[in-house]
This record gives sequence, structure tokens and C-alpha cells, in this order.
Amino acid sequence: MKHLLAMLLVSLTLVSCSGLRVERTFRPSPQDWTLFGGSPARTHATTALLKPPFETVWEYNALAGISASPLVRDSVVIITTLNGELQAVNLVNGKRLGYVVLEPSIAGTPALDNSAVIVPLAGGDETLISLSLRTSEQFWKATLGPIESSPLLYDNFVYVTTMEGIAYCLKKHDGSIVWKFESGTEERRKPIRSSPATDGQTIFFGGDDGYLYALDRTSGTLRWKFNAGASVFASPIVTRNAVLFGTLGGKFHCLDATNGAMRWTFDTASPIYGTAAANDEAVFVGSSNGICYALDLQSGTKRWQFLTRSVVNSPPLIAGNLLYWGSMDRTLYALDSQTGKELWRYDALGRIRVPPVIWGNLLLVTSEDKFVVALRPAQ
Repeated sequence: MKHLLAMLLVSLTLVSCSGLRVERTFRPSPQDWTLFGGSPARTHATTALLKPPFETVWEYNALAGISASPLVRDSVVIITTLNGELQAVNLVNGKRLGYVVLEPSIAGTPALDNSAVIVPLAGGDETLISLSLRTSEQFWKATLGPIESSPLLYDNFVYVTTMEGIAYCLKKHDGSIVWKFESGTEERRKPIRSSPATDGQTIFFGGDDGYLYALDRTSGTLRWKFNAGASVFASPIVTRNAVLFGTLGGKFHCLDATNGAMRWTFDTASPIYGTAAANDEAVFVGSSNGICYALDLQSGTKRWQFLTRSVVNSPPLIAGNLLYWGSMDRTLYALDSQTGKELWRYDALGRIRVPPVIWGNLLLVTSEDKFVVALRPAQ
């Protein structure tokens, strides 16, 4: 009932065909999903519990491709598109509340900071923008080079990686640069598509150059780097003093977060493009061979595997003992996290490349072509 009342109180007013205005202060909730992965550690776990079967509440057409996860705060959904639009949607009924055109493509997932949204852009001059959801005003913008990763908000800072092979730390209030880290000389640097993650002390990200980098969060100095032997597109995740990530060489690595020492490696024998997810016992990762793997967090031993009908580029959403896991076969699977048993499936409107999001009693499923669908437990 509390969530329902919160949703019914949503009041947004359009200021024009392009623009939006939020007429009240966002009220935080433990279920808010404000950045890629749900937390600075990027573990894709939620405290919300929803069980299948589900029924459709609404379908939203963003009118352009989507490669970023939706964000939700106080029953307002934020969706970004490859056409450079940021759209606000009413979680209650799926109606568009307003939008802002930023023109360059938005490939990475933005980050929400109260009523501000920090948006990465894959092209143009200013490629990181802080935008007000109340007025559409741009608080600040930074010229950093193309960004295809997802910004990380932690404390009073924004951390982001770029296609020019540079990682930045900026002040979230004014966008001024605190430090920058260059992964090599200008002639030798390769793109960084991996989104940064943190344990509060260290910033972790991978590069096309095949290294996993660990930087001091406050100074940006290199603590260590690990040669993974193949490009790292996926964002690492951090849990229990371990950093975990996959490579295009098919290897999934678990390193000691303090010094980069290898703990274990699991070979999927197929490129890993997507980020993993983890709880206290296991880590879950998908591969290009269409297999979803559950690996023991301590040893890397395979607990179970589940075969889909196409590439798995998305991490699952962990919700209690359930995994909601999408595949490029246009299917969302609900799996038992202990056994890998399929409990339910949903035929999506397109290929799934990002995990679903739960807020209140709704499960939001994103298809890469242009759709977001809201599902709720069947009565």
C-alpha cells in the first residue's frame, strides 16, 4: 500500500514537447535503482522480492533502441535511447511524462543523484552532462571524449571511463576534474568500455587493452593492474574483498581486491561481454555460448549451468532466491539461484541485453530495440 500511494502521488508537468519538470522532491526508497548494477559494487542484487507468474501492466515504446538499464526513483522511470533522448515515464501507467533531446547517442546507463541525472554521451563535444529533472536545466557539462560506459556515483564524486582510454574523477556538484588516469600514452591507449566499480577504497575497471585496473579512489594513482590476456568489455563487480570480471577470451577471473592476486579462473570457452552478478555464496555470469553459469564464490567451482537459445550479454537481477535473467533469444528466465531450475519464462518484445529492475510490485523488462514492459505478479 505504501508503494502504491507513493506512485499515485507522482506529479510531473511537461514544459514543452521537449522538456520535463518535476514538481516535488524525490523521496528515496531502498528499492530505488539509481545506477547501473544497483550499487557502486555493481552486483545487480535487490532487496525487493517478487515471485512469478507475472502479468503485463503496460508496454512503453521509446521509439529508439535502448542499450542502458532503466533507472527508477520514487515511481519515476528514466529511460535513455541510442538516439540521444532522456525520457521520464510514470511507473503507474507507463505514460511518457516528458523528454529531453541530447542528440549524441546514450549507450551507458546514467546515474541519478536526487533530482539530478548524470548522463554519458557517446559523441559530441561535452560528453558528460548533469541535468535537472525538475527544470531540464544543465547544471554542468564536461568535455571528456566519447563515453560508452556507465558513470559511477560515490560520495561526492563521479567516476567515468572513456573511449579514449582515460578514467576521470569529477566533483558531482560542478563537474570539475579531481584527477584523471591515462591507461597509456596517447598513441598506445585503447578504448575503455568497462564501467567502473568500487569497494569504497579502490576504483576497478577493465580495458580493451586486456588489463583490469585498480586505482586509488581519492588520488587516481595506480594500485595494481592485472593482465587478463584479452579485452575486458564487462564492468567488474566487487564483493567480499574480491573483484570479478569476464573477458572476450572467455575467461572469468576472481582477483583479490587488495593486491590483484589471482584467486581462481573459470573458462567458459566463449567470449564474455556482459557483467556478472553476485550474492554471498555465488557469482552468476552469462556467455556468448548462450549458457548462464553459477560459480561458487570462494572456489570458482561450477554449481550449475542453464542453456538459453542465444547469446547471454546481460547479468541477472538477483531477488532473494530468484534470478531474473535475460537472453538475446528474446526471453526472460526466472531461475532458482540454488539449482538453476527454470521456474518461469517471459517472451519479450525484443532481445534482452540489460537486466530487469524491480520497484514496488513491478518488474521492468527492457528490450534493446525500443520497449520497456512492466509486469506484476498475477493475482
